[in-house]
Amino acid sequence: MTDDRLQHLQDVGRLLWPDPLELRIGGRAPLDGAVHREYLLLPNGRRPRLLVPRGRRAATGALRGYGVGRGRSARWQAAGLALGMATGLAPLVLRDRLRLVGTGGTSIGGAASIESHLAEVLGREVLLSMYLGAPRANRKPVLQVLSPQGRTLAYVKVGVDPLTCRLVGDEAAALETLAAAGLRQSTVPAVLHSGRWNGLELLVQSPLPVGSSRGRPDRDRVVAAQVEVSEIGRTAEGPLAGTPFWAALTERIGGLPDTPAARTLADLRTGMEKRFGDVPLRLGAWHGDWTPWNTALAGDQLLVWDWERFAAPVPVGFDAVHWMLQTDLVNRLADPSESTRRSLASAPTVLEPFGMTTEQARATAVCYFAELATRYLADRQVEAGARLGDVGEWLLPAIGAALDGERDGRGTE
Repeated sequence: MTDDRLQHLQDVGRLLWPDPLELRIGGRAPLDGAVHREYLLLPNGRRPRLLVPRGRRAATGALRGYGVGRGRSARWQAAGLALGMATGLAPLVLRDRLRLVGTGGTSIGGAASIESHLAEVLGREVLLSMYLGAPRANRKPVLQVLSPQGRTLAYVKVGVDPLTCRLVGDEAAALETLAAAGLRQSTVPAVLHSGRWNGLELLVQSPLPVGSSRGRPDRDRVVAAQVEVSEIGRTAEGPLAGTPFWAALTERIGGLPDTPAARTLADLRTGMEKRFGDVPLRLGAWHGDWTPWNTALAGDQLLVWDWERFAAPVPVGFDAVHWMLQTDLVNRLADPSESTRRSLASAPTVLEPFGMTTEQARATAVCYFAELATRYLADRQVEAGARLGDVGEWLLPAIGAALDGERDGRGTE
């Protein structure tokens, strides 16, 4: 069976390197036509996770970048491969390749390739590396742009369908908003270029100075940065049911495709309004997906990236609840139902730095669950095969349990 990531590579490869160049994936068999660029498929062509340039220095730079922000095993694997590339051993052992082949004298520098476009944008020769992610509705090519010497010049997000094009455009707008906000607690990428190419949406971002030995920020530092972001567009405190957030959430739920999960969420929304509608909350901005793997400490700078879900207005504190839940789900591989239960129970402690009462913290956590469930349903994550895409298995029961008062931190805890 073809690996889903390999199929994904073939699909997006035809967009990034359109005719007259051809993508050919395989080992070292002779090819008709001129090979204009060759990439290694790591760890192999059956289970590709990373596409790196064939050149030794560029491949080493790509692998060092790949290890950043990932788990310990991935970092060790990347470090080992980088060492193999630097010594020249890895290219001799790793057989699977992706080749760009032209049969009519086509040059990789022709106007049809993503390399030539990015070289024009950045004003210099470039090589590319691409991480091949797991299935999800918002999966998109993320390119590391490298110099031939292996220095990272930029990162590029590529929108390939209506959802991912919207997210890439949203992130470009978010980074401009953040640049204007003059953040002091965190450092974010700068927009080097954004726009359309070959029917795709591109966002070229400056690389942040994240090293393989990056520091791990403490909770107080992260919370201070989250509080600062929440100040963007912050509103006065008011009853939840009368806020712009609640009106927007209600409209979005009403616009979801008619599925059992969407109908359940609509019923839960009614129960949330009865239970928490009078709770006074403050609104502001949030990152939308703030996690340990898109955050790093470099010297005295807190680096934060992946702002495509940045939005306002939402209840202040969403980022802190998201950080807690996603850390439990991804880093600890915890059971999703247990993770939501713990997130709800610990919300008063987690949100204390935001100046909330226990009731406000519970209302904020439940609103966050509803926001995330609405996002997953709107994006059709379950149809895309996302691991946590079925919100009826974990997020919706968590909201119901909170409304019933059985597992909201007051009953069984």
